[in-house]
Amino acid sequence: MAIFFNVFFRTLGFFFAILLTVLIIIGISAYTNYQENSDFDLVRGNIEANDTIFILEVNGPIIHSEANINDLVGMNIISPKAVKDNLDAITKLNPNILIVSINSPGGTVSASNELYNHIKEFKKKSNSKVYFHSSEMLASGGYWSSLAGDRIYANYGAIIGSIGVRGPDWIFFNKPNLISSGILGQTIEVKDEIEVYSTNAGKSKDLFNSFRKPTEEELTHLNIMVEKINEDFIQLVSKNRKIEKEVIKNDIGGLIFNSSQAKDNFLIDEEIGLQELVNLIIQENKFKNVRVLKKSQNKDSLFNMLFSNTIMTKNNFDNYYINKCNRIRNNLVSILSYSSAGC
Repeated sequence: MAIFFNVFFRTLGFFFAILLTVLIIIGISAYTNYQENSDFDLVRGNIEANDTIFILEVNGPIIHSEANINDLVGMNIISPKAVKDNLDAITKLNPNILIVSINSPGGTVSASNELYNHIKEFKKKSNSKVYFHSSEMLASGGYWSSLAGDRIYANYGAIIGSIGVRGPDWIFFNKPNLISSGILGQTIEVKDEIEVYSTNAGKSKDLFNSFRKPTEEELTHLNIMVEKINEDFIQLVSKNRKIEKEVIKNDIGGLIFNSSQAKDNFLIDEEIGLQELVNLIIQENKFKNVRVLKKSQNKDSLFNMLFSNTIMTKNNFDNYYINKCNRIRNNLVSILSYSSAGC
């Protein structure tokens, strides 16, 4: 009899273990499906409401990245690709109005213009109005991108402006001190200076060589290149904000303004908080049955959190910031300052 009960309870325990494992798997699967189907948080109203206001949060310098939006969480960059992925998903929800809640010191010219184009494309596909709102900073490439919106709003005290473009800096070491070997590749160390021997083919192929001065022709060429993009920026501001080009060139330029000054210069439409803006939209459009959805931040499935092998290490973070800053410093950029981008 003792043997019978021993076998019975062991068998029963085995089946309970199997049942518990199955329930855990079902639970993880259900939670994963829930997470995957709830990328957006309902922050106000009824999920079945007729009208939709969507809030998409983006923060940081605007640079190209092939990573998806979940990989960028906490990294404080705005990737045009990740934004487009979100916009494609938002389009399926048929929003009446999209609010892009943005804080950015700017970014590379290419990425800022691409973000601008993605917003324009979204407006055509969705037939939705797009309002930009900044709580802290909307400068340079960030402002460039916001010109795709129908309106621009900002919190009291937010920093707005910095309309301009800069190219890579040409740093010239005049009579440099001795440095340790290997840092600059092929170098010959002497007592009081560094001599650099390099091989190049093509006129100005060693552009930005720190051990020679730029020629007048090279400086003129670089200035023309930057000025052309600046003219495009001015044209974009003039067209979308209805400001005379000469006013932008002579009075606004690369200056930054607080929200009140920005409104006086027609760079924004109104000083207003984000929640106040939502209320204003509801009032203006006479929405009776409205839902307000927001892109969830740092949302990932339980399964991925438990079993992902892409944990961000300190070295990965260090490499990420180095790569980010190299991209910003080595490209044509429309950015308030390198330090504002964490570089």
